[in-house]
Order: sequence, then C-alpha cells, then structure tokens
Amino acid sequence: MGEAGVTARLLADIRSCRTEFEAAGERAEELRTLPPEAVETLRALGAFWLKTPGEFGGTPLHPLEFCDVIEEMAYADVSTAWACMIGNGCTGMAGGWLPDAGVRRVFPPAQPLPVVAGQPQPRGTGRTVSGGYVVSGRWSFASGILHSSWVIGGFRPDSAADRALVFVIPTDEVEVIDTWQVAGLQGTGSLDFSADQVFVPEELTYQLGADSVRGGDLFRQELHLLVSNEVPPLCVGMARRALDDMTELASHTARFAGRETLSERAVFLKELGRAEVKVRAARLLHRDAIQNAYEAARTGNGAADGPRIAAKAASVYAVETCAEVISDLFRYGGGRVLSLSSPMQRHLRNALAARQHVAVTEQHYETVGRERIQSSKSRKD
Repeated sequence: MGEAGVTARLLADIRSCRTEFEAAGERAEELRTLPPEAVETLRALGAFWLKTPGEFGGTPLHPLEFCDVIEEMAYADVSTAWACMIGNGCTGMAGGWLPDAGVRRVFPPAQPLPVVAGQPQPRGTGRTVSGGYVVSGRWSFASGILHSSWVIGGFRPDSAADRALVFVIPTDEVEVIDTWQVAGLQGTGSLDFSADQVFVPEELTYQLGADSVRGGDLFRQELHLLVSNEVPPLCVGMARRALDDMTELASHTARFAGRETLSERAVFLKELGRAEVKVRAARLLHRDAIQNAYEAARTGNGAADGPRIAAKAASVYAVETCAEVISDLFRYGGGRVLSLSSPMQRHLRNALAARQHVAVTEQHYETVGRERIQSSKSRKD
C-alpha cells in the first residue's frame, strides 16, 4: 500500500474509532494516562510508527500526511492524539539516529515494534566507562512512558562536556516518577523519569544534532523539523472540535431565560465566523511552511535558515491562534461550560497546556525578528 493509501486507511480507521477514542479521553482524565485498551488500538492501527524507517516495519509518512493523521485524531480526543504524537517522534528518533548495532536491539527482527518515550534534552550526565557510559539524571514530560518499552534521554559525557549525547534504554531500567498532577493535558501520562548510575552501551547512544544514519527524505530534516508537524496539527484538530462543539451548544443556549439563543446573536455569529477563518489560516500557514522546509531538506538544502526559521515560527503561530480561538469561544458559553461535563472546559485547559510545549516557544518569533534586522543591515551595507 502506497503512502497515500496508508494515510487514507488511517483516517478512515480513526473516524471509525472516534467513539472509542472519545471514551478513552474521559478515562484518561481520571487515570492521568491513556487507558491500556486505547494504547492497544493505536498499536493495532500501526499509529505509533508513522516516523519509523520502513526497514524496521514502520510506515513513514510525508510530513503533511502526518499532519492529517494527528489532526483527525485530535478532533476525536487530544489525549489519544498526544500519545500517538509523542510515540511517533521518540520512536522515530531511535530508528533514524541510533547506530546499526543499537537499532538492532531496539527493533529486533520478527518482534512487535517498540514504543519509545522521553525527550532528548541533555538533562543527565554520563561517566565514560569501557563500552559505554554510566548515566544519571532526571528528565521531565515523558508523555506515554507508562506504555513505553524504551525511553530516550539526553546527557553530557564527562569525556566531552560540550558534547551532548542521546541514549535509548529499556524503560524498566529507569525509575518512573509520578509527577503528573496538572490542569491541562491530564490524560497524557507525561511523568518524569530518572536514571541512577545506569550503564548505557555506546551502541545505544548517538550525538544530539548529528545527521540521521537512515530513513530517507523524512530524516534529512533537522530534529526540530522532524517533530514540527506534531503539536500544531493537534491544536488545529482540537480547535476544529471546539468550533463544532460551540456550534452545537449555540443552538440551544441563551445567556438569559427567554432571550435569543447564541445562534441568533450577531456578536456570536461574528466570533464564530472569525474563529473558523483564523483556524483555517493558521492551518494553511503551518502546512505551507512545513512543506517548504521539507522540500529544502529533501533536495539537499536543509541547512538553509529561511525555511527552518519560517517553519518554527509558523508552528508557534498555529498553536497560539488555536488556543486564542478556543478561549474566545469559551467566553460565550457562560457558566455552563465551566462544568467538568462540558467538553469546552477540557478544550480550553488542553489548549493552554499545549502552548507551554518547548517546541512552540515564542523565542522562535525572536529568531524571525533577528533575521529581519540582520537582512536589513546587510542590504544597507
């Protein structure tokens, strides 16, 4: 089945599982992680391996095809989409960057594909020993770690403190720390984990920022761009769902008894129409930037600053725009949307939490501004 066929099948499967994913989202809020049966459904769909090299059994998608999948899943349930998103990114990093000897351990032939959780930020230290490193440290926001079989984390070795490495080790070799008591994205299981003097074979490490060693066009992108098609489409899917939920609510909701419903108030209709346009515009801007950055990487111009900077800034814009839309719509729902039974309060909490993700820091806007100032100076010189 070609890439387009894989995507079409996935989208159809996600729609057919929408009721299941919605129910999983309800339970995930209580469990603070995705329910096991939802994880198994994602496994059965192959939804965790859309950034895993095909040689290991993955079905890597074009970045825009991946956006389609995450957006559709987030429309059904954000906790499910988040687990899928993180599982894809972390497992893809392991498959694309580990050396051959290490990747054979993580992706053994004729075995079920793994799910990897964690983050590559160098928050640990490593003591160099024969055959590898003894690593200690603590890492935050390891979404989906409770259903992972391997974890990924960054550290700085004592042999070269200015060089950051990334390890991939079995989840049962680290301590999972239950820190996930939060207001938004409650169902994502984004717990901390720590390693205390854990031996990591050299073959299970790679240099942070290095070029990938396999995987084709998708992995020619720098790491940030590999995962830049994750949080924005998730937020677009969430905003689309909020638009639909508020549209449904508007037809039978009035702020005052006996008065016109929201759907009859011009001020709300204006806000609803503007929200629709803003979400569509943010979606198109992000996708255009992702396509340009991917083409630059695919054709060997991946080091070009322009497309990379634009993609990072567009990611921030898409996420913040969706969060603003949801916040603006929420205001019209009155006191009823404060109820924990209302989907709008969850949309608002999740949207605000998603804005906190490090990949969509507003510092990327600073980079755009700095680039513009430097370009202006160069033209004058």
